[in-house]
Amino acid sequence: MTQQQSKSLEANNQLHIHYPRYFGINMRYFEGVNNHQKGVNRTKLSVLIAIRFSIVTPSIVRWLYGITHRLALEHLNRLEKGGFLRVVKTHRSLDGRVYVPTYSAAKFAEELMGIDVYFRGNINPALQFNQNNVMHNLINAFVMLRGIHNYHSDGTYAPMWNGFITEPEFKRINNLSDTRTVDGAVRLPDDSIAAIEVEHSFKNKSARQAILLKYLSSLKKGDYNKVFLFSQSQQIFDDIKRLHTQLFEEMPLRFDKKTRTPLLSESDAELLRTSIIYRTKLCEEINEMFYR
Repeated sequence: MTQQQSKSLEANNQLHIHYPRYFGINMRYFEGVNNHQKGVNRTKLSVLIAIRFSIVTPSIVRWLYGITHRLALEHLNRLEKGGFLRVVKTHRSLDGRVYVPTYSAAKFAEELMGIDVYFRGNINPALQFNQNNVMHNLINAFVMLRGIHNYHSDGTYAPMWNGFITEPEFKRINNLSDTRTVDGAVRLPDDSIAAIEVEHSFKNKSARQAILLKYLSSLKKGDYNKVFLFSQSQQIFDDIKRLHTQLFEEMPLRFDKKTRTPLLSESDAELLRTSIIYRTKLCEEINEMFYR
């Protein structure tokens, strides 16, 4: 594909119309020069996290603001008393609880982002998020925020990406069936776009095949330029690589029943090989934070 063809695809792509608005939301934490500014900055960012990821927890807040667990709880409880959050007890979270946003939080976030927020009011807070996906969603939030808050050993700011779109936002603006709803997408320093996928459990070969075909469709349409995989486990990475190697050999030899064409051409397999990137950088940090 030529650069001109790629630009043409992006210009007609619904995701690329919306990407800049979401990538432009500042999710970097600045402490502030005094306690008042510190409190204002934390309130804004915590509300944005709750709205953009559907939940926020003391563990995320403790890590992001560099504070103790007690202070993280106090901060979120203040936001609950202020009408921005509601607490839901759940054993799925390391903290035994998650905080979900309220209508007031949605209105506040709209002001901060300049983007309309879809919010279902007057429902049980426990129904505002999928209980089965809590761990996955929290790891995802950590990864995307961690990429924004990346520094060299000498303290120089060196973000892995400079903006992101979350899974709920991705779903809202792009509901086409042949697009794999990834865990999010990020804008890299060179302005290319990478999908983010958190792999915290093993999947079988048929599931991997379906995922690869969705990736392929999205890569060809220009939804994103590459796929970054993150996990807490090197063993999960090794298993994914093993299955991908097998599938890249097998799929070009198997045929689609409807089109009678190979499930994967050799060029398709090469595109996937070069576009899927295993990011081991955060394995230990994810493991330490969520599986200690």
